Amino acid sequence: MGLAFFGSIRDEYSTVMSKLRVREELPIDIALHIIERVRERGLEEILRLTEKYDNIKLSKDELLQKPSRGQVPRCIIESYRRLELCARSFLRNCVCRVGGFITRLDWIKGEPKSLEPVNRVGIYVPGGKYPLPSSLLMAVAPARVAGVEEFVVATPPRNSDLIEWVAGYLEVDEFLRLGGVQAIAAMAYGIPEIGLEPVDMIVGPGNAYVTAAKKVISKDIPIDLIAGPSEILILAEDGVPEEVVVYDMLAQAEHGPDSMSLALVTSEEFARVLREELLKYSNESIFSSLTKRGGILYGKKEEIIRLSEILMPEHLEIFGEFNVSKAGAIFEGIGVVYGDYGLTGANHILPTGGTLMDRPGLSPFTFYREFNGVYAYRQWGDLKAQAAASNLAAQFARLEGLEYHARSAEVREKIYKNGLP
Repeated sequence: MGLAFFGSIRDEYSTVMSKLRVREELPIDIALHIIERVRERGLEEILRLTEKYDNIKLSKDELLQKPSRGQVPRCIIESYRRLELCARSFLRNCVCRVGGFITRLDWIKGEPKSLEPVNRVGIYVPGGKYPLPSSLLMAVAPARVAGVEEFVVATPPRNSDLIEWVAGYLEVDEFLRLGGVQAIAAMAYGIPEIGLEPVDMIVGPGNAYVTAAKKVISKDIPIDLIAGPSEILILAEDGVPEEVVVYDMLAQAEHGPDSMSLALVTSEEFARVLREELLKYSNESIFSSLTKRGGILYGKKEEIIRLSEILMPEHLEIFGEFNVSKAGAIFEGIGVVYGDYGLTGANHILPTGGTLMDRPGLSPFTFYREFNGVYAYRQWGDLKAQAAASNLAAQFARLEGLEYHARSAEVREKIYKNGLP
């Protein structure tokens, strides 16, 4: 396995920009066709599409229910507690302190102000082999704090039990066993045959088809944002333990073949050390994104800062003195994994592809009508706080099938116990 990028920032700049700033081509025509058929044919078409794409034949009565309660792991309960606590704090003064972490909303444009909240929100939660309950928590906590009263949660029907139990724990009103474009259409326009009313806003991540569907329906109702493949940019001075940088890059790469994992460092020597460590994982197919959108570049601090501000990544980790302000979420000396699972109180539904100035990540302000401000999440936490939270983060990561997210948290505990700086 080779890295897509390696060398000096000056030499590789054009290559990086050409490969990392190509917008994903969304299947808009397919999404539009499915949405039109759902609107024309209603329940009949929805059940047909579910059998076709999910290989599950559901009855009318199985599609929409009040979610049942089941066993919810402690890591999920603790994550939601922190997310809700911080959402309330953000409304008061845009700063939260929880579990040894400090998180702040840094305002880039506009100002924090409370307006009228939407009443009814639809939340899409990705499913598959490993459903993602963390995304459900990220949507419900800030929306409820903002004053949203009704929630519809949609997730693909296969392997949906844990999402349903978490929805029940959160006292969600309606649980829709439906995935893909058809789920977005159903929440946007309703399904009269089963009593599903349209929602006022749709939020939540999804694959390219779900994202395309959100873009199509956004002409009729608000959405959170149009997100592409996940991203991490790491800025590091010499002296940072290489295993921290490497595990954080691998954790990002395991999100999928189009994920971006890029480190910018202050010396060629450190860059070569990191490359050698990454190449040890060359035979693992889950890190294939490193060959397309991953790499390590070195350069002067001013070059690193300039490139970071241009890229405006989804996640930005900073190890050292770098004066940067634009990213969906900024992690000062801590791992993205703690934000992924709500342990810092920040949100992980964030803008990608340099679109921060169009729409920031989710917060309570997202759910106010006519809100148009822009902010970045900025998070701090010392090694002690990260070590204390590593077990919760690792448990949640493995629940979602993300082994290297777990290792990204556990390496912090290892370093802390060994007394390294």
